[in-house]
Amino acid sequence: MGYKILEINIRVNNSEIDLIALDTKFDEIVFIEVKTRNSRFFGNPSEAVTSKKLKSMNLVANNYLRLKGYNKDYRFDIIAIEYLKGDDRLENPQIQHFENISWP
Repeated sequence: MGYKILEINIRVNNSEIDLIALDTKFDEIVFIEVKTRNSRFFGNPSEAVTSKKLKSMNLVANNYLRLKGYNKDYRFDIIAIEYLKGDDRLENPQIQHFENISWP
């Protein structure tokens, strides 16, 4: 997708972001939360990213941008991965990519 991974599992205080990447197509920083599930009992993995989680991601993002001295546009994405019953976990994951997530 034209992303260059910059960081993995970045923490600030008790908040964390799974991936930080550079979207080379748009020259913007992308803060990515990855959610994985092996059933739909609790719904789509993306539904686990609440407004509280997005707010904590925003805190980490602002600190990261300040510390690195980046002056770029940025956004939040979610990668939802499902391994449904009967699937070979390594070969058949269902992957959804939600770009530019916002919260109320």
